[in-house]
Amino acid sequence: MTKPTDHYSFILSCLQSPEDPALQAQLTAWLAEDASHAELYRQVSLLWEQAPHAAFFEEADAAAATARFLQLLDQTPAAIPVAPLPAGSRRRWWPAAAAVLLMAVAAGWWQYSRQRIQWISKTTTGQPDSVLLADGSKVYLNKHAAVKYPVAFKGKERQVELIAGEAFFDIATNPTYPFTVKSGPAQIRVLGTSFNVKAINTTIQVYVLSGSVAVAHQQHSLRLQAGQGASCNINTGEIKVDTSASNNQLAWRTRELQFSDTSLQAVCEALSAAYGVTMVLDTNISRERKLNANFNNKTLPDILQTLTALYDYQFEQLNDTIYVHLPARR
Repeated sequence: MTKPTDHYSFILSCLQSPEDPALQAQLTAWLAEDASHAELYRQVSLLWEQAPHAAFFEEADAAAATARFLQLLDQTPAAIPVAPLPAGSRRRWWPAAAAVLLMAVAAGWWQYSRQRIQWISKTTTGQPDSVLLADGSKVYLNKHAAVKYPVAFKGKERQVELIAGEAFFDIATNPTYPFTVKSGPAQIRVLGTSFNVKAINTTIQVYVLSGSVAVAHQQHSLRLQAGQGASCNINTGEIKVDTSASNNQLAWRTRELQFSDTSLQAVCEALSAAYGVTMVLDTNISRERKLNANFNNKTLPDILQTLTALYDYQFEQLNDTIYVHLPARR
């Protein structure tokens, strides 16, 4: 005997795989077997269309979505008067009974969808990208970064997660609903501001462009104002103010670099972060030699050409590594 939920599982499989020719052929044959099959398929299709994100909760697990759908069928309120089917006719689903049942399931599914947060993951590879959140906030992702955010914010707090890499957050102000960025065990809480977060190895780096944020991890916390930065060790929970932090930390997005009496070591670190390269200084080169220069929307080769003219050094690039060394003596 065919179980009632077998019909639903089959229909849901067909709805989830419209491009599967074998499955669609089975559906065509099944619909032709009985008029009640066509009516049941129509009812389930309507319900499925009313819950368009049913197959895309959390990790886009279609099997789990189907299981939740079928669980809702099992949880249909007993108070709803659905007449029992005559013995020997359970494999035939009468349209009226199916419609009543589906109305109950639709109500339960709608309530479940309202309470369930639907998440989306965004990952960049070799190019930066951006995300517009439901509240109007913007997230700019650097190369090789990943963020997780909800389709719509629910409850009393707005929250997203920086899974890896670096991102700049421009948060829409809403004092009633604070905004939180999670990065590993660390949390950055704001009301409305713009700031940069970088997760690298065991360190979370934060730099505030406007407004203020609170960085918290375990029993440690630190409030940062515009122009301030900090680093958080995710293993120890220790949070330290970064006195060297500056707008140069945003250069990966703005392409603006400003150096005022900046050591060559710090210049190389800023270029490495902004352009995604590794700069290796020869051991014979002084790390403390100063640079005063501004670069606005310049390519890395342009900057290296300028540095070659200012210093008596040579810059040689091999893939993503740039070696800085003294010129060969004649």
